[in-house]
Amino acid sequence: MPIFRQMTEWTGNVKFRLKLFISYFLLVSFIIIILGFTYYQISASNMLRNVQESLGNVVMNNNQLLDEKLRDIRDKSEVLPIDNELYQAIIDVKSYDSESLVIADRKITNILFKYFGSDDIYSSFIVTPEFTFGNTVRMFVAPDNFFSSKLYRASIESQGDLAWVPTYSYADTFQEEGMNDLSFEFDRLISAVKELNLTFIDEKGIFRTMPQGIKRPVLMVSLTPEFIGRLFTEYAQKSNLTHLSYGILNKDGDSVVSSAGDPIAERKPSWFDAAAVNKRGSMQQVINGQKMLISYSQMESTGWISYIEVPVADALQELKAIRSYSIVFLAIMLIVSAILAYLLSIMITKPIIRLRKAMKMMERGQFQVHVPERGHDEIGELVRTFNGMNVRIQTLIEENYASLLRQKEAELMALNLQLNPHFLYNTLTTLYWIAVENNQTEMSRIMLSLAEMLQTTTRNKDETWPLQTDLGWLDKYMYIMASRFENLFTITYEVDERLHNMNVPKLFLQPFVENAIIHGLAEMEEGGIIAVKGWIDEDRVIFSVEDNGVGISREHIDGIRSGKVRSTGMANVEKRIKLLYGASYGIDIYSTEGQGTRIVIQMGTFQETSMMKEGASA
Repeated sequence: MPIFRQMTEWTGNVKFRLKLFISYFLLVSFIIIILGFTYYQISASNMLRNVQESLGNVVMNNNQLLDEKLRDIRDKSEVLPIDNELYQAIIDVKSYDSESLVIADRKITNILFKYFGSDDIYSSFIVTPEFTFGNTVRMFVAPDNFFSSKLYRASIESQGDLAWVPTYSYADTFQEEGMNDLSFEFDRLISAVKELNLTFIDEKGIFRTMPQGIKRPVLMVSLTPEFIGRLFTEYAQKSNLTHLSYGILNKDGDSVVSSAGDPIAERKPSWFDAAAVNKRGSMQQVINGQKMLISYSQMESTGWISYIEVPVADALQELKAIRSYSIVFLAIMLIVSAILAYLLSIMITKPIIRLRKAMKMMERGQFQVHVPERGHDEIGELVRTFNGMNVRIQTLIEENYASLLRQKEAELMALNLQLNPHFLYNTLTTLYWIAVENNQTEMSRIMLSLAEMLQTTTRNKDETWPLQTDLGWLDKYMYIMASRFENLFTITYEVDERLHNMNVPKLFLQPFVENAIIHGLAEMEEGGIIAVKGWIDEDRVIFSVEDNGVGISREHIDGIRSGKVRSTGMANVEKRIKLLYGASYGIDIYSTEGQGTRIVIQMGTFQETSMMKEGASA
């Protein structure tokens, strides 16, 4: 657990680019190694299968050739007992007459040569108790020794069939003790023996057999182990399998031919019983601690089993080159994957690094930074979101800054206006009492209204105040203006009582009422009407100032909206409304020349204005 915890902590502290590089590299490396291992296993399996097929073909070809040779010997051995010439030569021989034996030997030797004169056959004899007939140039078998050997016993047990006696020691089999320490060509032989029941058909067509009581002659045909295993030897010499071994086993598992040297010393292999049952095939078995590949096939003529053994490691020795190439290829692929992992990590982390640098700059107060947007993937979307967020932050900062700036300007203006507000207020009060003492009622009311207006304005430094306060201030202003214009107009108020306590921009109605008096009604002599209204329209609060004056031309309205015609009061009010409530709110002008003008002021929702009130109170 501590190791796992340390690994977790280390992983958490490693940079994302390095983690991405390592994870991608490990993933690709794992895939490459798995593919390489799978490729190696498949190649090894295919190569082993090819070696099995090759060895199986060699074993089958060897068996086919040997079967042809051995069947030929068997077929000729079956024809030999009915050879009239052989019968006559055996019957006519006189064992006590040397000349008769020599003549019979020549005849029988020629007969044997006619049947078994192939170079593949090492020697052929017909052995009788008195004499051994055949070519004795290569080897000689004494009759007494033969009839006491296992070869004779095998011929008797086969009951007239050809019997094969696998590899045996000449000296031991024929009791030639003086030859045990000698090295000679026919020390190891493979022989076929058959008891010959000779028959003869004379000129009269009478079928004759050998007389009863006479020991039957025995045919002995010998082959060398070198001949039997010649094809195996040639294959072993041509093959690059350095530890290949081969052999032939008889039905009892005794060695007939062995590449190990002396087949007589060979023991029955552990896999023989399974091979005897299957008769043909391949198997893998551990022999002396080494895994061996064995291909075997049973001969049809004798029932012997031919086999080839090869270490599996030798069968796969050509795979070493493939292994080397595979290692080089895997190394190249790992290098390429490392390069690709590095490039991929850079491609993925570069936008993230840019974002991190941009955040650092924003942390230092530089909000004008913009990260380049590339692509439409998740990272590209993240960059676009960041840029959008940065723009919104800049907008909010500018709005808050502008609001604070306006507040400071208002405070400065208030300070300028408050050079000595008590002095101005006291002066106006003094003038009011002078007017009262002189019975100047109208003048006293004007002085009182002006003093109250001054007192209301100087005491409230906020940008907003309750609508009821604004309407009270406007009412005093209208009294002064009515006195000035000698009852030229009348003003009416129609405001929803629910709006009286809502906060509104200070003096937002006064500029429009003043414009209506000065520009709309000034040229009239009487009958001017100014209507101030306020209502709630669904989710918006709307005010209007309407007069029945001269109206405004379309060109003049367009000039006001475009800024070509200067309207300080109207522009100031609209700017304050947009800053307080948003760009979707503001002022609309509706006018018809000769009929009057209607100013519509749209503010925020009733809920928003209530919140402003609560904020201002706080």
